[in-house]
Amino acid sequence: MKIKYLIIFSITLLNIAGLSAETRGNLERPLLIGPQYPLVYMSTTFEPDTAFLLKEGEIFFQTSYTLLNTWGYSANAVKTSTGVSFNPTGSNGYSVYFDCELDRRFLKLQYGYSDNLELLLVYREIRSIPGSLDATVEDFHNFINIGNMGRDLTEKNQFEIYIYDNESGRVVLSLNQTSAEFVQESITLGVKFLLKKTANEAISLSFSSNFGDNYIERGVNDSTNDSEESDHSNFNDFNTTLRYTSIFTDWTLHGGFSISFVNKSLLPKSPEELYYLFLGVNYHVSEYFDLLLQDLEYSSPFPTDNISSINADVREISTGARLYLGKQFSMDLGFVENQSQGPQNIDIAFFANIMFYF
Repeated sequence: MKIKYLIIFSITLLNIAGLSAETRGNLERPLLIGPQYPLVYMSTTFEPDTAFLLKEGEIFFQTSYTLLNTWGYSANAVKTSTGVSFNPTGSNGYSVYFDCELDRRFLKLQYGYSDNLELLLVYREIRSIPGSLDATVEDFHNFINIGNMGRDLTEKNQFEIYIYDNESGRVVLSLNQTSAEFVQESITLGVKFLLKKTANEAISLSFSSNFGDNYIERGVNDSTNDSEESDHSNFNDFNTTLRYTSIFTDWTLHGGFSISFVNKSLLPKSPEELYYLFLGVNYHVSEYFDLLLQDLEYSSPFPTDNISSINADVREISTGARLYLGKQFSMDLGFVENQSQGPQNIDIAFFANIMFYF
């Protein structure tokens, strides 16, 4: 992705006109499902949201639970009975081995400070578990006839994440500890500004940044050299997002273009920016039921590599159903599936969200 996408996206937003429609108030928003690849959790990421702001004094609350399964590896990764190793290559980037299952849960609070300014607080927790979805994923791949690329030949329900620096010949990230208890993943503070609003469409700009998000890097990374000063600190990266929402009679369109400035929050050779392009549709099946489809494409957290495609963009599709229980409460259920292929992609994630406002 390049900066030209931001220019094209901005021009498009300023020329789209919304049509008259019935709205669902503050519940009319996309699924709270951002990027799923575990490495990007170490940075401030994009998360879908409506471009409309809360009115002054309004409070909006969301809670989300996600179960993620992923399995992928570089060509030079070798799995043995004693662990994972990497063969030397002529690559100037990273090699990876990912076999993991993660549980994540969020608490998201938004407050309408004024009609043109909204405040954001997100608290996230994570745990690594041995896994239970491997057989389910393999059966699903067989059902749609895409094959398992060897994952059915490996031991199931393992948790092993390794990232290997091909130039130094050193594993720079090693996660193989499971945990029964949730631990703090990150806390995000943010603001959202209204740029344009009509009865049925809005454009807004938001800024956010994480703190308390060094668990993955320092808390359980067996490869970290404790004598080295950690580059990961509070508010050392941030995200900015341009959002667009248009409400039609039977459906709602959500769009977003986002840049995360991640210098020093990921790996030493990672790109300094990650780009996100988002498109989501809420289809109003009935007064109390919606079907939602979302497409999120984002740049890889890995640098350009001269012998692999690990730096290729990641694309994830989210599908969900929303049940409205009154005018102030709703529930979501759905799943996320990767549409791009490579060791920088997930396999599948299942999620449940609850939203209400007052």
